[in-house]
Amino acid sequence: MPVNIHGKEYKTVAERVAAFRAVSADRTIETEIVRWEGDDVVVKASISDNGKLIATGLAHEVRGSTNINKTSHVENCETSAIGRALAAFGLGGTEYASADEVANAISQQNEAKAGISQKEVYELLIENTATMLAYGESVMAIKAGISLGDLSSASEEWFSLDNDVKTLLWKAPSKGGPFTTKEREIIHSTEFRLANGGGDEPEAKEG
Repeated sequence: MPVNIHGKEYKTVAERVAAFRAVSADRTIETEIVRWEGDDVVVKASISDNGKLIATGLAHEVRGSTNINKTSHVENCETSAIGRALAAFGLGGTEYASADEVANAISQQNEAKAGISQKEVYELLIENTATMLAYGESVMAIKAGISLGDLSSASEEWFSLDNDVKTLLWKAPSKGGPFTTKEREIIHSTEFRLANGGGDEPEAKEG
């Protein structure tokens, strides 16, 4: 589910990986440390299809540059590299950087200059992760159906959800909701309802 920061929607690396697994059962993601000198580390992530390289991503981190990098700069670097490789593969959404990267960048800036606090960004990431853990399978099925133009399967999945769950998922992207503005427009459309035999209005209350 995308995280809205300054009006731009950034997908988390976890969401990109989930989308990749949903459509790429035979493809693999591999990572390698390209350089590790002192506190500096560079990691490369590669996506292959039956041994053929189809996308890569590089990331660089410095130990101690952020709170998370005080203890986990290598792991953080690997996550960023994977996110960038998946963006190159086509799963980045509207922004190449991931929500994780943006949160990391904001933590290195003055919050007033960034225009949003680190706490606010991490709260969105936490809500994003919690929602994906609870309803990720349904969210990804709906997103995949919309992406592939299969509104029948997408609407079937949406209308199978309880009203309370639909209300939770209908939050705006700026408030941690899982669907992009474009996806929300499609879910709200008459065409989407008719694809499921004319179900009820898709959302309960605006979050």
